[in-house]
Amino acid sequence: MSLETSTVPEFSGQQRRCHLLLMLYAPVPAVQLETICQINGADLAMTRQDIAEVASEIQHFHHLEIGGDPDEGYQVLGSALNLRLCLLQWLRRALRCSPEFVEQHFGPQYQRAMQLQQLSALELCINQCEQRLNRRFEQRDRQFLQHYLCYCAWASQRQQHPHFDRRQHEWLQSKPEQLAATELHQTLNQLFGQPQDNSECDYLVLMFTLLKNHSYQSSDSPEEQRLMAAIGQVVERFQQISGMHFSSQEGLISQLFAHLAPAIERCRFDIGIDNTLLEEVVRKYPRLMRTTQEALAPFEQEYEIHFSREEAGLVAISFGAWLMQGNALQEKQILLLTLDNPQLEEEVEYQIRELTLLPLNIKYQPLHDYLLSGAPQGVTLVISPYATQGQEQPPMLIITELPLERQQRKAIRALLESH
Repeated sequence: MSLETSTVPEFSGQQRRCHLLLMLYAPVPAVQLETICQINGADLAMTRQDIAEVASEIQHFHHLEIGGDPDEGYQVLGSALNLRLCLLQWLRRALRCSPEFVEQHFGPQYQRAMQLQQLSALELCINQCEQRLNRRFEQRDRQFLQHYLCYCAWASQRQQHPHFDRRQHEWLQSKPEQLAATELHQTLNQLFGQPQDNSECDYLVLMFTLLKNHSYQSSDSPEEQRLMAAIGQVVERFQQISGMHFSSQEGLISQLFAHLAPAIERCRFDIGIDNTLLEEVVRKYPRLMRTTQEALAPFEQEYEIHFSREEAGLVAISFGAWLMQGNALQEKQILLLTLDNPQLEEEVEYQIRELTLLPLNIKYQPLHDYLLSGAPQGVTLVISPYATQGQEQPPMLIITELPLERQQRKAIRALLESH
C-alpha cells in the first residue's frame, strides 16, 4: 500500500485524516508512518499532527485509541463494537470527500482479504435489503455497504464480534429492521462461509438503523408513531414549564423528530456527537438549557436513556429558534455598564440571562463612556450594577442590586420578552 509522493495530489486536511483513519483499519498488523506520509503526500510534522487530531476525535466520539509508535507502526485499539461504529461514520465521510481513495485503496484490500472476486454478489444482497426494508439506498450508501460489509465479514472471521448488553440486544430485537438483518446475515454467512452469530445479526440491525434518514412523513410504523407522540409530550411539557407557547407545533415536532430519532440510538450505544455551540448555549441561555433538560426527563425515562449535554444542547437550540420565529421576536440588545468589579458584572449578566428563554445580545460598556455619550443605537435596555444617573432619552436604565428583587425580575423579563 504505497504511492510515489510526487504523484500524489495535494489533499485537504479532511481528506488526509480520512485516508489516515482508513489506513489504520487496513487488514494489516500496523501501518507505518512512512506509508501514511507517502500516500497523503505530507511531511512528518503534518502527518503527526493528523494522527493527533484523528486520535482526539475518535477518542471523544467512539472511545478508541491510536496505539503504536513511529518505529512499530500504528493501529486503532478499542472494542469491536466501537471499531465498527467509528468506521461506519468515517467511511461514509470518506465517500463524500475522497471517494477515489475508498475505491482504489480501502475497498480492494478487503476484497482481496475476503477473496471476493467481484462485488455483484454484494450488490444482489443490497437489492434484497432494499425490498425487505422498503427503502431505497442512495448510490453512495450502496457503495458504502459494499465495502463496509466486507470489513464486517473480515472482522467476524477473526472472532471480533460486537458485544451488546441485554438492554441493547432487546432494543435491537424489537426494531423493524430485524427481518432484513436476519436475511442479510444468512446470505453473508453463505457468501463468506461463516458460522451463525447472533451478535452479528444484531449489529446489522443497528447498521440499518444508523443509515436511515429520519424524516417523519405520516408513517404508519408503530415505532415512529410512538416517537412522535413522545416528542409531542416533550413540546407540551416545555410549554408548561416555560409559560411560553409555539405558534406552530407541527414544524417543531418534525424538526425534533429528525434529531431525536438518531439521538436515541447514539445514547443507547454511546456514540458521541459534536456540538460546538454547547458552551455558548450553557453560558448565554442557562434557563433555556435547564428547561429543555427538564422537559426531556420523561422522554429519557420512557426510552431508558440519558441525553448528554451535547444532545440536550441541540434540542435547546431548536426550542430557542422556534420561540423567536413563532413570536416574531428580534434578539434584544442589552447594554451592561462596567466599572471595577468584573465578578459582579458577570453575575449580573448571568441573572439577566436567567430571566428569559429568549436569546439576548449583552454587550459591556464602561460606565464612564456611557455617561459621556449614552447608549449605542439599537439598545433596548441598559443595566447597571453601579449607582448612576440615567439619560433623559431612551433606552431605559435599570440599576440592579443582587439578588434581584421579585418585582424587578418581573419588570425586566417583561421588557426582554416584549415585541
